[in-house]
This record gives sequence, structure tokens and C-alpha cells, in this order.
Amino acid sequence: MVRFKNRYICFEVLQHNQCNALGGVGKPSSDQRQNAFILSTRNINSLVREQVKLNFGDLGAGHIASGFQVKYFSSQTRMGIIKVPRDHCQMVTTALTLATHINRYPCVVRVWHVSGTIKKCQKAAIRTDRELIIAWYRNQQVIAKAGAGPVAGDSSLAAMLKESQSQISALEL
Repeated sequence: MVRFKNRYICFEVLQHNQCNALGGVGKPSSDQRQNAFILSTRNINSLVREQVKLNFGDLGAGHIASGFQVKYFSSQTRMGIIKVPRDHCQMVTTALTLATHINRYPCVVRVWHVSGTIKKCQKAAIRTDRELIIAWYRNQQVIAKAGAGPVAGDSSLAAMLKESQSQISALEL
């Protein structure tokens, strides 16, 4: 019996106005949230399949058809984990970085981590998600000090971090 080896890819989807030449990180501001598009697991699944087919043709689409799966995607932080066959991992990461639109909305996909086990990918996702949430929290504190918005409390930060970690850790191993 042959064991199928997989790779897990941790990635983030940035809205085009959210990333200034890939320099900006964190959650979108309140005006960007109003113009934000809604992402789901289905959108990510179709994005990857379309991009692989566009860039690598029918052969590439056939290679990933059997083993490709979106394991986790958070529409709040726009981070996700996908499982791909090991032999075609580079094809999928290339297709992700070449993606420029999701449902006619301009975006950039940033690949954070590639791992052979979902456990390591979960740890990388939790670490990155924590950094993004803390950056968002600091941004909210600056906005609140300027008097332009409500103050986000320390309890909301702790709750967001705990919820994010529990969602990522709940993935099937």
C-alpha cells in the first residue's frame, strides 16, 4: 500500500487597498471593511483551481484534483490552510502568488508557511494570526487616541486571540 504524502500551505488573502506594495499587514480599517468582499472556503477552493488551470493548464488542474482540500479559512483574519499533494505543492504556491483577483475584486495572496504536517502549519498560522491581531489592536488604539473611534479593550484582544487559536487548533489532524 502506498502512502500519499501531502503538504500544508498557510496563506493570507490581502485586499488590494489593504496592501501598499505588500508593506501593510493587519486587519482592514473601518472604511476598508465597508468595501471588503466576503470570502469563504468555496471562494478559496475555486480560486486555487482556476489559477492552477489558468497558469498550468488542464494537466495542472488534473494533478491537484484528487488531493487538494481547503482545511481552514477564517473570513475575519483572511488566513487559511490548504492541503495539496507533495509533488504539486510548488505549482499551487505559484498559482496562489500569481492570483490577482477573487470574484472580480483585486487582491494579493501571501504564502506564509509550507509544511509537511498540519501541526507545524497550525503553529505557524497561530503565530501569524496572533501578530496580525496584535497589529490590528495597536492600530485601533492609535485611532482611539486620535478620537476617531471606540477604544478596543484588553479583554477583547485576549478574547480574539483565544478564539483564533481555538479555531485553528480545532482542525482535524
